Amino acid sequence: MCGIAGIVDFNGCSVDERALADMVDAQAHRGPDGRGVIAFGAVGLAHRRLAIIDPSGGRQPFRFGDWTITYNGEVYNYREIAAELGDHLATHSDTEVILHAFARWGVESLGRMRGMFAFAVHNARTGKLWLVRDRLGIKPLYYALERQRLVFASELTALLQHPSVERTVDPDAIAAYLYYQYVPTPHSIYRGIRKLEPGTYLEIDVRGGTVTQHRYWDLPVAVHRRPEAELREELDALLSEAIDLHGRSDVPFGAFLSGGLDSSLVVGFMRDRIGPVRAYSIGFAEEAYSELPWAQRAAADLGVDFIPGVASSQMALEMIPQLARHFGEPFGDSSAVPTWLVSRHAAADVKMVLSGDGGDELFGGYELYRLAKARPLAAQLPGVPGLMKFLSRWSPGAARRQAAYWHSLSSQELYDHCRRILPLEQVDRLMIAPMGFVPERLPILGGADDPTLPMQALDVRTYMLDDILTKVDRMSMANSLEVRVPLLDHKVVEFAFSLPPEMRLRRTSQGLVGKYLLKAIASKWFAPDFLHRRKMGFGIPVTEWLLGPLAGMVRERLDDWPSGLYDLVRHDRVMDIVNAFYRDRGASVPSSQIWVMLMLKVWWDEVHVRSAR
Repeated sequence: MCGIAGIVDFNGCSVDERALADMVDAQAHRGPDGRGVIAFGAVGLAHRRLAIIDPSGGRQPFRFGDWTITYNGEVYNYREIAAELGDHLATHSDTEVILHAFARWGVESLGRMRGMFAFAVHNARTGKLWLVRDRLGIKPLYYALERQRLVFASELTALLQHPSVERTVDPDAIAAYLYYQYVPTPHSIYRGIRKLEPGTYLEIDVRGGTVTQHRYWDLPVAVHRRPEAELREELDALLSEAIDLHGRSDVPFGAFLSGGLDSSLVVGFMRDRIGPVRAYSIGFAEEAYSELPWAQRAAADLGVDFIPGVASSQMALEMIPQLARHFGEPFGDSSAVPTWLVSRHAAADVKMVLSGDGGDELFGGYELYRLAKARPLAAQLPGVPGLMKFLSRWSPGAARRQAAYWHSLSSQELYDHCRRILPLEQVDRLMIAPMGFVPERLPILGGADDPTLPMQALDVRTYMLDDILTKVDRMSMANSLEVRVPLLDHKVVEFAFSLPPEMRLRRTSQGLVGKYLLKAIASKWFAPDFLHRRKMGFGIPVTEWLLGPLAGMVRERLDDWPSGLYDLVRHDRVMDIVNAFYRDRGASVPSSQIWVMLMLKVWWDEVHVRSAR
């Protein structure tokens, strides 16, 4: 796991090595174990290294003949690719294998790679450079394309070290952020900076000054019906293989264990396939939000070492400015706080962990999917739709009104309601300029009659990409910790999107059960009460903290007038929302809305204003 940076000058001028060094050194936290900067005429590549595979070899940028690579990530099947190449290699690193594979097979080599990666490969003879991002977007890659040059890096703040990169804030990106709590790919908060989309690469003709984008992988959705026993056996084999590959390391490693199904499942496979496991978890003094007892139980059931920690509001207060600087753009998911803390907790012992991210999106774990699945089932019962509408009109019962409300929504409306932070009309009222932002629409999937499948597909392309994976990458790398996600091995992903609907969500004696097939696999380790308990998520006691120790920060930051942010967002309407939250103690305004606006202002102060200076 590393940080990369590069500059391509289309006028043929020599690269500014000082600017290149500044860009890569801004990512020192991503790679404290080594630094390399190479400039050859109009192309410069740089690297910061966190050494996991072959710590003594594999230094970067790595050169082989006319070829040079700077690479962030891990390709787990590098040994198998090396055997296929048959070349005599100078190191035992996956970096050298990737470069030889690209030199041998070109972009076709990407189809052989299993892992998480973002890299740049340059060929000095042809004058071509390729920028590549992995299939799911587990590893980040930002770039700024101008008339005279292309600049790229693993993190947005690194790009801001280059003096020519445009720093004009995009108002529509702010609107998208207020709606989603993140800026969706391929956009960034700045007009001049973009994120490379997952499963794509840029091909750059350095001498001709042309840049073209190509897609080498897309999420396949093709449902195949097979017996449950056969599907269970295949998934067990796929997960075993993924754990074997993701467990390849030349340094000590452990696992995140939240106490939920996905991380517990990963730790179960690790214990069986790899051996003794150190499992790290974080909880809260507020017991209603802490999963530590469940994590401790999972560790006890599996017989693994359990290393817990406890987070506090004071920790959050101290780290909030740092969060903004590491994300580089507004990021409003408050679970970044415990993700930072559990990463710091684990990094005190190990350099790498495995996590269970991706299980909810692939196998149907979110409440959103249960709602989408339950509505058609209810509608099939004789008289239920009319009865629900009748009860909503005449009964004061909140539950009945809520049931009728959910039933009345279309799939798109249900998805938008569950995924948005502020309603679209409220975002529009907050923005000063007319809003051009439009939320993503659910994809139309041929032959997929299950209402949850388009939602899962869109979550993989948006929410998982720009929220979950972004959060885990930035917060772990801020602590120089590599996080591997075996459930997002692309073979597991492709299998998950071939499952029949009843293998993801199924009506059983426990009700409508999400992640049915995953729970069937996990039943060899865990009892039914563990597998079927209500999902908690990895959130903080955000309402309590905002009403208590963080209240001063909220008012100080958001009521800071004048501020350049309020040339784009209406200060008076922001404060209307803040005042309503504190007036009724969070009863009418969701705490997520306050957190999103707080992190927008903290980003403005800590990143945007500072970079302008």
